[in-house]
Amino acid sequence: MAEPADLPVRGRPPAHRPSRRQLIITAAVRVFASKGFDEASIQDIAAEAQVVPTAVYYHFSGKEELFDVALRRVVGATNAVVAAARSDDEPGDFTALKRVTAAVWDWIEAHPDEARLLYLHMPGATQQARVLRRDFEELHIERSFDYIVSSRVPATRRSAAATHATQSLAVRTLTHLLIAIQPMRMDDGPLSRQPSKSLRMALDAMSERILTVD
Repeated sequence: MAEPADLPVRGRPPAHRPSRRQLIITAAVRVFASKGFDEASIQDIAAEAQVVPTAVYYHFSGKEELFDVALRRVVGATNAVVAAARSDDEPGDFTALKRVTAAVWDWIEAHPDEARLLYLHMPGATQQARVLRRDFEELHIERSFDYIVSSRVPATRRSAAATHATQSLAVRTLTHLLIAIQPMRMDDGPLSRQPSKSLRMALDAMSERILTVD
């Protein structure tokens, strides 16, 4: 007689155990990073977590919710790395930007699954993922204004508007550059064969040029 699907098998913990939720999210990060949203299945994630599929459904309504929760964990971890490298009440200058960039780069290289999920699979996977991406970008665009290097003092309202437009373009360009460079380093991307150290030096140089708006 077959076992009911919602009973533990082979020594697995019960589906309702609270600790299963975090284990399932961790497994989801790995599976979604490897297969992407469309190709991954609840069965894949359950197998990775070593639980039965009903354990996944006990905690999550389905694949879309699980993807969004996994993505929020990764976005939160990335934001925490940035905050640890430079808190909001710390002065922003190019030295601080280099420290933040280095901290995020190191985290990405130490967490390849999280990086793949964030930079390869977040765009467009779900409606919530699109919202997370927009909020992620806007947060770091806002923070990037602190790094602007400019001695220009606008003399008129028109020149002030022009200066703000220039600075807005600079910080958006920088933020999109910092995001875009990572997927280009992954798999067989156009920068995948470039040494990490060389890319980091080039990124620092480009960042300084972008943020110097005089």
